[in-house]
Amino acid sequence: MITKQALGSTLFGMADILRDKVEDYKAYILSLLFFKRLSDNYEWETENEIKEFVKREGRQPTEAERRIIVAQKHDFKIPEGCFWKDVRDASPDKKNEKLNKAVNEIADANVDRQGKAVLKGVINTVHWNEQAPDGSGSKKISPQVLTSLVSYLDAVDLSNKNASFDVLGDAYEYLIKRFADENKGETRGMKPIGARMYAKNSSTS
Repeated sequence: MITKQALGSTLFGMADILRDKVEDYKAYILSLLFFKRLSDNYEWETENEIKEFVKREGRQPTEAERRIIVAQKHDFKIPEGCFWKDVRDASPDKKNEKLNKAVNEIADANVDRQGKAVLKGVINTVHWNEQAPDGSGSKKISPQVLTSLVSYLDAVDLSNKNASFDVLGDAYEYLIKRFADENKGETRGMKPIGARMYAKNSSTS
C-alpha cells in the first residue's frame, strides 16, 4: 500500500513540474489525482469482480455478462474513451483536449436520483484546454507540461488495491494545508469534502 509520505512525495514532484507554469498549481494536481484515482479504481473493481465470477462460475464471463458486471459494480460511471489510459495514450497535441473532455464527460455522467451532478466541481475544477491569457493561441498549460504530469503520475496505482481511504483522505488534507500555507490561507480548487466523498464511496466497493 502506498504511504501518505510516498503519495505526498509524488504530488510535490508534480508541483515542481507545475511551479511557475500556472498560478494555482494545487488545483491542477488535485484534479489530475482525482481523475487517476477514479479510473484506477474502476478498472480494479472490474478485474476483481471478473475474478470472483470465474471463481464462482468456473468460466470466463460472456460479453453480455461482462457488460452487466461493469454496469452494476461501480459507484461512479466512466464513459467510453474517458479513462486515464485514453488520456495517457493521446498524442501530446491532443492531450489537453482529451483530458478536458474526459473529466467533463465523467462529471456529466454521474448524477444522483434527483438529477444532481455529484462530481461537477470536484473532478472538473480545471479547464485543461484553456488558452493562454497572452493571446498567443497556445495552451495555458502546455502539452509538454501536461505530458510530463501524466507520465509522472502514471506509475502510481491509486486503486483500493494500493491506496486506502485513510491514506488518500489524509493526503488530500495534508496537501491542501501545505498549499494553503504557501498562499497565506487561501484555498481554491477541489474541496476536501469532495476528496473524502469519493474516497469513502469507492472504499465500499
